[in-house]
Amino acid sequence: MRRTGCRFWLLAQLVQVTMLPCAQAQGDRLQASPLVAGIETMLDERPHARDEAWRTLSQPSLPRRAPDPDDPDRALVTFAWRGDPDTRGVRLDSVVNADQARQPVTDYVADFTLPLQRIDGADIWTLTLSLPRDIEAVYSFLVEDGSGVRRWSDPANPARLGGADGESLLRLDRAPPTAIHRPLAFDAVIEARRLEIDSDALGRRVGTQIYRAPGAPDDAPLLILYDAFLWGERAPASDLLARLAERGTIPPTHLVLVDQLDAASADHAYADQAVFVAEELLPALAREAGLSPQRRTTLLAGASRRGLSASLTALARPDRIGGVISLSGSFYWAPPGETPEWAARQLGDAPGEAPRFHLAAGRLETVATSTNQGHVMLDANLAMVEALTARGYPAELAVYPGGHDIAGWRNALADGLVALLGEP
Repeated sequence: MRRTGCRFWLLAQLVQVTMLPCAQAQGDRLQASPLVAGIETMLDERPHARDEAWRTLSQPSLPRRAPDPDDPDRALVTFAWRGDPDTRGVRLDSVVNADQARQPVTDYVADFTLPLQRIDGADIWTLTLSLPRDIEAVYSFLVEDGSGVRRWSDPANPARLGGADGESLLRLDRAPPTAIHRPLAFDAVIEARRLEIDSDALGRRVGTQIYRAPGAPDDAPLLILYDAFLWGERAPASDLLARLAERGTIPPTHLVLVDQLDAASADHAYADQAVFVAEELLPALAREAGLSPQRRTTLLAGASRRGLSASLTALARPDRIGGVISLSGSFYWAPPGETPEWAARQLGDAPGEAPRFHLAAGRLETVATSTNQGHVMLDANLAMVEALTARGYPAELAVYPGGHDIAGWRNALADGLVALLGEP
């Protein structure tokens, strides 16, 4: 994602998104697949060739891709699952379903996940979608049988995120490059130091993981990132920082992962998080880990509600936080009794040394839900950037080709780091 001013570039990027109707019936981008049609013909002629049919469909790997004859910028993507006689239904759970979502989404499974169709004469279930060729997203299957519904990764797809139950990864041919996400060599992995902080602000013991950039001084840039599971196991941020530094696109940067964002912080409009970060976490890092973060290069980041909280913390404590990377920040949120997009209405004029804001939202984040009350993520992030810039804050919005998931967020995090720490 190139680094640029927000308003005019963003509006150009949003043309095709904002042309979508607010409410869509499922099926707008469902497609017939010549591959699946061939499998059905094979089984009509040879009903017992189920194993051969599955091999033909699943090899070399799934999902299968083919050009979309109606649009050179899209691809036909076929997802498939091999069940057994007890399989009653299979549904695809992925942000790529956004075009087919029945809006507003009030029942996630019924309105957002998509059913695969069983091929007659076989326990093979398929779904073909027309998707933009720059998409990268995770997906899984919800499989129903006599014992209930279970979530599964795709056993026919070797590409997965990290973690014991990492979701399967779909990446089309125009998706962002993957080199920066390659795991580090075994002898180059940065070991985390664990630090427990007894927080009065949050009323609990907070677990953190500290990754010191090898050879970097104590006052090197610092990234504080919410959700240690997301960024420690599923998409290791320490590896990403090291890759960016070895390329020379950012300076060596220390990383601190905070275990989680407290759900109860919403009751305090996330003000308790600002106290924790500014008055407890940063002093503890200096006292216990020997770090000497400089305000301008101290970044606070997170996805979804964590992006909202990071932004509110920087606004409350611009003396400690120099920049924010908010990934799909939940700026539709409001305290009870307030109308949506509350944060944008709380802004005063930017101080002399104002934090910089890099907000990112996915091109697929156009789904109205009972939670966002029609204030879809993409629009709410645009409105927040406009409110920030109107008050004098340096702010930009990057629209990435994906949705509300880690595959898009890890690329957006890399772009944000380069935007805030790279050379102007």
